[in-house]
Amino acid sequence: MKERPVTFGAMKSLSGILTEPMGSGAGQPAVLLLNAGLLHRVGPNRFYVTLARQLAAAGLPVLRFDYSGLGESEPRRDELSLEQSMLAEGIEAMDFLAASGVADRFVPMGLCAGAENAQRLAHEDARVAGAVLIDGYAYRTNGYYLRQYGRHVLSARSWRRVAASPLSWWKARAGAQAGGAPAGGNPGGVGFVREFPPRETCLAELRAILARDAELFFVFTGGGMTEFYNYAGQFGDTFPTLRGHPRVRVEFMNIADHTFTLRSQQDALFASIDAWARATLLVGEARVARVAP
Repeated sequence: MKERPVTFGAMKSLSGILTEPMGSGAGQPAVLLLNAGLLHRVGPNRFYVTLARQLAAAGLPVLRFDYSGLGESEPRRDELSLEQSMLAEGIEAMDFLAASGVADRFVPMGLCAGAENAQRLAHEDARVAGAVLIDGYAYRTNGYYLRQYGRHVLSARSWRRVAASPLSWWKARAGAQAGGAPAGGNPGGVGFVREFPPRETCLAELRAILARDAELFFVFTGGGMTEFYNYAGQFGDTFPTLRGHPRVRVEFMNIADHTFTLRSQQDALFASIDAWARATLLVGEARVARVAP
């Protein structure tokens, strides 16, 4: 494995670390690890660093870089919106890797906001061969509400809260059903509120990505997405037309929190991504038997 710092972009203002396999990675797609919110390129609990090295050991070059204004990347000097600049910088990262002869196909990965940007990049650029979306867009279903409120019905503590302040309890439930919730499943209201596009818009984007034969791997955490996602089959219930799709893999990591705090949680995530990557992304002799969706 080889690691080196790189700068790229129109103004050479974006900074990153390129991790490459020791042997030839020719013909393999390159992974882009996208910032999780305002965290710089090491990722939450530094798990982007370990993930990059593990994927490089599997044969994939990996670029983990900072968007403008984060980490060591300089602020932008133009009038692009945050969403526009992140898309533009993802494309600049791919252009840099292509011009450097590293890869001509790409796999964006990210957590939370990084997953949202990875999906946006996959939708906008045909060079994307796959994407890993960790705690990305999620939509509540009837099954979600059955599980979410079923546990309250069986909880003596919940009934005591209702008896003590019925109006407050009702307002809290109404707010949750309206769709706004603090990121990371924080019921206390601390942090930012995640706003997702309409379900139909998300589905249209996913269909367009899959129509190009790209591979998609969705990971949802049980401890980090409780305000949006709480059971293994929720993705299929959300998007029935994608249930069982041969290029869609979904994993519900019930015991993991949003930032994969414990090393055991990180190891489980790395193992899943590694197996998926070896089965769906690698070309030639490096490829292994495909994992079941």
